[in-house]
Amino acid sequence: MTSVHIDLSPAERLKFRLLAEGLRIAPAAQEYLDSGNGGRPLTPADYASTSGLILALDDDVWVNAPYIEHNPNFVGDSCFELTLGERGLEVRGDGLESNARFWMPPAYHGTVNAQGEAYNSYCFTHADRVRISPIAGCAMTCKFCDLPYEYRYTTKRIEGLLDSVRQARADLVQPASHVLISGGTPRSADIGYVRDVYEATLLGFPDMAVDIMMVPVDGLLDVPQLHALGVNELSINIEIYNREIAKKVMRRKYDQGLHTYLDFIEKAGETLGRARVRSMLMVGCEPLDDTIRGVKAIAERGGVPVLSPFRPDPSTPMRDVPPPDAAMLQEAYLRAYDICVAFDVPLGPSCIPCSHNTLTFARSGVGDAHRFYGPVNLI
Repeated sequence: MTSVHIDLSPAERLKFRLLAEGLRIAPAAQEYLDSGNGGRPLTPADYASTSGLILALDDDVWVNAPYIEHNPNFVGDSCFELTLGERGLEVRGDGLESNARFWMPPAYHGTVNAQGEAYNSYCFTHADRVRISPIAGCAMTCKFCDLPYEYRYTTKRIEGLLDSVRQARADLVQPASHVLISGGTPRSADIGYVRDVYEATLLGFPDMAVDIMMVPVDGLLDVPQLHALGVNELSINIEIYNREIAKKVMRRKYDQGLHTYLDFIEKAGETLGRARVRSMLMVGCEPLDDTIRGVKAIAERGGVPVLSPFRPDPSTPMRDVPPPDAAMLQEAYLRAYDICVAFDVPLGPSCIPCSHNTLTFARSGVGDAHRFYGPVNLI
């Protein structure tokens, strides 16, 4: 396989360092953020990979930078600092620097609906996308995921889910421009309910791109029907490619069989079309060579690989597993990009703001992300 020569910009190299090591917030920068954000929480912190500050750096580089408040198990005295300069926010450290703009969390975060239910029990907005979760908790117990450890399994009102999308879309601070319907995984008795959620959301918001992220449970994902209803993309996440490690940390997914995921990715792509079925692999939970084999397996079936750095969640059994270092993240990106070029598939995701917690960059730099679904409010 021919290697693609890639010259990373300072901001692109900085992203790998921030994902791995996090940053400190200087007092002046903290005051600036608190003032512009009205003293509200700076991050949704609803999941390990979304527990940092969402920042837009130079060159359309987006990053979810962990900081000690929400990641005390691995972020210590980072050499990188978010500071306030003459032109606004900046990130500096170890010879790297970039201008930075802060993503404003939406106004509805932390508020309640007409029934007195927390909107965040239904949805969260990250970047320009609102994510709704029909299932609280999960029918599976993966040791890296907080869902089965922090939330009791239950289903949610469909109208409550739809209302949360309407609220997120109309938000005055950070309106959402596209939708993700994600897990937890339903029990067999709730498969019909989740299918109803898919249909109601797709029919209720025909002018918004709606993606679905889900485990390929028998009877749940009817791809031809979802295609007819207008689904934008599917995400069928393999997460860990190494079979022995998968067996130890995500036994239910392991028992489904790797072939189940790969076959589904290939067949769903034949129905939906090119670059509309993606699969996420976590970098740092297995030897990098295994992750790269996973990238190749996805790409050669026409799927879109997505690389997500493992970030240990304090509530999970893997809380003390160290995250991958910046050198591994950069190597993972470069090797995966080579494979994607060879198989003529993008390294996902396609949305530039949604790349904040994944290993890809905007097409204006060295990556494949190429679109904004709508305006994003930054300070």
